[in-house]
Amino acid sequence: MNQVVESLKVVIIDDHEVVREGLVIVINSQPDMKVVGEANTAKEGLEIIRKTKPHLIITDISLPGEDAFEYTKEFRLAAPGTKVIFLSAYTTDFNLERAIKSGGAGFIAKSEPSMKIVAALREVFNGSSYFSSEAAERIVNLPHSQVELGKVVIKRELLSPRELEVLCSVAKGLTAKEIAKSLSISSKTVERHKSNIMAKLGIHTQVDLTRYAIREGLIPA
Repeated sequence: MNQVVESLKVVIIDDHEVVREGLVIVINSQPDMKVVGEANTAKEGLEIIRKTKPHLIITDISLPGEDAFEYTKEFRLAAPGTKVIFLSAYTTDFNLERAIKSGGAGFIAKSEPSMKIVAALREVFNGSSYFSSEAAERIVNLPHSQVELGKVVIKRELLSPRELEVLCSVAKGLTAKEIAKSLSISSKTVERHKSNIMAKLGIHTQVDLTRYAIREGLIPA
């Protein structure tokens, strides 16, 4: 007698209908996967999760008026054993850090090809974590399994409080002399901090430091 294999059940939460529709088509085209529910809000998604008990949840991080990261614990309580994968158009250290600390098993950029997303679902379902290449570049010690996610270090976490102060000051256009005066340190120390920051973040120009600070929400755009 052939053993019946249960399909990998997926719930999709995204406020953009076109994104949900695209994911539904791609996932349902796989013989071992099935979308059992979709929602445009985390609150609505929570009710669907309670009813369907999916294996995996794919949720956008940018839901109007809701914090997807805060809902992760509720999702997992509603369906014990389910795993959450975050989907985003904005891959930043801040978002990645929150995704991991909230217990997410993966982070996928919306720019990923559809088959990469399918591969990510299988990897997470089978016990691994998955980070799109854009996200993986921001992780110092990329984990190979869900168990190791708590040990992940995001590049921004490598910066000391003083280095963050220097980074923000540099991004605001202050000179080394001005930064030294405001922080009561020497200009030479400022330059040393700046070099350390660039090395830790893998950034090579002051312009890119500014872009990084803006993208991460450290200073206003």
